[in-house]
Amino acid sequence: MLTPGSLNASPAGSRWLVFMTVLAVYICMIDRIAISIAIIPMAEQNGWSPTVQGAVMSAFFLGYVTLQIPAGYLSDRFGGKWVLGLGVLFWSCFTLLTPASALLGISVLLACRFLMGVAEAVTWPSIYSLYSRWVHPDRRASAVGLMNSGISGGSVIALICTPWLISVWSWQGAFYLYGILGLIWFAVWAPVARSRPAAAPDWARADALAAQSLLDDRAADIAPEPAYPRLTLRRMLRSKAVWAIAAAHICINWSLYLVLSWFPTFINRELGADLQLAGFLALAPIAMSLVMAPIAGRLFDELIGKGFDRLKVRRVMQSLAFFGITGAMLAITLTDSLILSVTVITLSNALTALSIGGFATNHLDIAPNQSGLLMGVTNTLAAVSSSLSVFASGWIQDTTGGWDAVFQTAAAVSILGAVIYARMAGVEREFD
Repeated sequence: MLTPGSLNASPAGSRWLVFMTVLAVYICMIDRIAISIAIIPMAEQNGWSPTVQGAVMSAFFLGYVTLQIPAGYLSDRFGGKWVLGLGVLFWSCFTLLTPASALLGISVLLACRFLMGVAEAVTWPSIYSLYSRWVHPDRRASAVGLMNSGISGGSVIALICTPWLISVWSWQGAFYLYGILGLIWFAVWAPVARSRPAAAPDWARADALAAQSLLDDRAADIAPEPAYPRLTLRRMLRSKAVWAIAAAHICINWSLYLVLSWFPTFINRELGADLQLAGFLALAPIAMSLVMAPIAGRLFDELIGKGFDRLKVRRVMQSLAFFGITGAMLAITLTDSLILSVTVITLSNALTALSIGGFATNHLDIAPNQSGLLMGVTNTLAAVSSSLSVFASGWIQDTTGGWDAVFQTAAAVSILGAVIYARMAGVEREFD
């Protein structure tokens, strides 16, 4: 049994930490995605237009941009245990308060969703910071792949359970149950987790000994390791590699949250599926991501382990991800078939998961000791993109009276991301 004393640099401690962070992402996404199903009865009950629905769903992302960078800085400087733990605690409380806030009016609901976004903002920066200390560099893509599977896994659970809970209980009951899950997680995490291993990890000690041995043998021939600068705004703005990661993150999130937030509504209202069927069919693309994310992470680690060029692998995997998104968004405008629409989005998500070997772990190349801060920066920009995508998709529907322009816009954003990442991506370490 793991205790604060036994959770150290051992593989068991690392695996436990990865497991708990993956579980946190599951809970994070359940709480976040439940609104995409609950919004349907909420809108019917309150007479909300698509624009209002988009505002309710996008309010979360406005809050989400606020703490990304501070969370990354605090996690890198002081450790990610309490940054992540308090985030889970507070977003769970706001999930519990969602029904009451809706009862009090749209303004209160928007404020609640905003504050929930503030709390969830700490998730990715704190986890990346924890992984930089706990996970061997050769296995970080695999760990990030598992962590990202929580995006899909939590969404799957939300899309399965929320329609059922609404039918047998109420949409309010779904938020009560989901909020309690986070409180239970915090009760386990708080007394056991550590920000850093109690001792230097085995892999860090081994790497240090190997480096020292090499220096002893070839002291005359080896230059000292360069001193890498701290990550600052000015230096980030001058880094092509950072721009590439940010662009890919922004463009991926535009399509990701379009699908997560609006796809159930699309197949319900545009393609005629009832609420239960809409939730079920929306599972297919997300289940595909659940399977593919850890596979993509493992694939990247295996390819690099076999000597393939890291930069080429990242560019190819990310290009395939954007190709999948673009093709699906354009294809869905050419059919009114429910099954075909679900199929193309599902296949798209299989390729999108390859982003794990693209931009998603690229942060750890560029700034291994400040990956939490760098993730905070790019995820802030991606959160703005997510919010704009969700809100703009509702506005485009109201303006055009249809969905084609929604998906065409997403395709254009995807093409832009593919071009920027392919031309500017880098894997050389630039920052501490």
